[in-house]
Amino acid sequence: MAEPKRVLLLTNSELGQANVFLAATYELLQLDATVTIYICSFAPLGKSVSSIRDLNNTGTADSRLNFIELSGPSWKDALFGRPEHQFQELCAIRPTVWNVSKAAKLTRIACPWTTDELCSLVKQLEKIIQDLDPHITIVDNLFTPAVTVCYKLKPRWAVLSPNTYKEFALAAQPDRQYYWKYPPPRSTIPFPVPWYQMPLVYYMVRKMYLNHNDPFMGQHAEGMKATIDTEYADWAYISIVPPEGLKILLATRPEIDFPFDVLPKHMIPCGPIVRPSMPLVDADPELAKWLTKRPTILANLGTHATYDKQHAMEMAGALDIVLKAAEKLNKPLQILWKLNRQSDFDLSDDTFKSFGVKWNDSVRVTTWIDVEPVSILESGYVICSVNHGGANSFFEAVSAGVPQIILPVWGDTYDFAKRAEWLGIGKFGSPKHAPKVNSKELAKILKQVILGPQAAQFREKATGFAKICRENGGGRRIAAQKILEML
Repeated sequence: MAEPKRVLLLTNSELGQANVFLAATYELLQLDATVTIYICSFAPLGKSVSSIRDLNNTGTADSRLNFIELSGPSWKDALFGRPEHQFQELCAIRPTVWNVSKAAKLTRIACPWTTDELCSLVKQLEKIIQDLDPHITIVDNLFTPAVTVCYKLKPRWAVLSPNTYKEFALAAQPDRQYYWKYPPPRSTIPFPVPWYQMPLVYYMVRKMYLNHNDPFMGQHAEGMKATIDTEYADWAYISIVPPEGLKILLATRPEIDFPFDVLPKHMIPCGPIVRPSMPLVDADPELAKWLTKRPTILANLGTHATYDKQHAMEMAGALDIVLKAAEKLNKPLQILWKLNRQSDFDLSDDTFKSFGVKWNDSVRVTTWIDVEPVSILESGYVICSVNHGGANSFFEAVSAGVPQIILPVWGDTYDFAKRAEWLGIGKFGSPKHAPKVNSKELAKILKQVILGPQAAQFREKATGFAKICRENGGGRRIAAQKILEML
């Protein structure tokens, strides 16, 4: 009997990164009965791994899917819970050219751990790889301890990323296009970049990538070398100096990305790698029944981004204007709004509660949705996804064929807002007020996408891209097949 093929997946526990690993795991179990999978991450991911076991219909997932828990703080705990990073504060500032230097610390998202924590994680992962001896190791590009270990041990490995060509292929473009052709992350500069804004792009990119005011990463590298004799490596190494033979599996494909002159052959475009989920009618029959009443706007603004009372009230004001406009046109709508609020208000606050009371059963506001967002998007009743521009949120809407309005809050979420506009499947919902929201600005854009004369074009293009993304079984299956080919 052939030896089971051991696949080790190393990922952060935050679903923004981990969902593509869960999706690929599901397909691997379906496609090859000889594969045994080990997902190594932090404790919060354990429940999601169990859900993939439950969804799997091969009957052998209990024995072929294993979870290895790491000790130490997760990426989110290391980044969000520590005032020295100022992550929430820096994300809250306007994405202007004047604020580029202030936002230099945002590069810490690549490695928010302390040197001691990083060394501990590296040693844990090193032992896991050596003890397990996997046939292939698949790594999350944002999980720097895993990237560091793979550069050190040089196992057979590949990268699986929820991101796009832009995060990996810019250095390969001719004529230093990263300095003038593409808008920098965390900016409102559109794509294509107008000629008169190219100097701003150059300035912002120089400030972002060549700013030496924050010694955090350099201290990591020095401390790790001195403590455990290991050279530091992170996402930038994968993009700029990838090891020979390394494959990078991306959740994008050329049709749904910015255009690039060079598409490096070691970067494999899979298309949206969407986590499997139960049909909504099975997962939440009551919600499924409610969705059938009217076309629905799904406002799901992410798990990590939080909104203060003023921000939430501006959002409510925009939704109120759209509901009124739809009613006037005799095209009634309804809203399902997942609001991750800050501690300065709750949903029973009178000034906020009145919004829900006014529209009665047409508006549902909740702090959590138990079912997977993709189940709601794929129900057929959602006419617009209002999201924060996270890669998973964007690609879930693309794969479901739903137009979207993006309210970016940090980094590449601004890119996804511009990508939606470039593709003609949605709009940047807050170009004048990001990362905040203005009710009048957002309401105008909502009406354009949902009720205006171009609404049918947005829907048609979104439907067309969804059809492309379902080719060859979709991104989830393509990613799994590519991993199997590497064994």
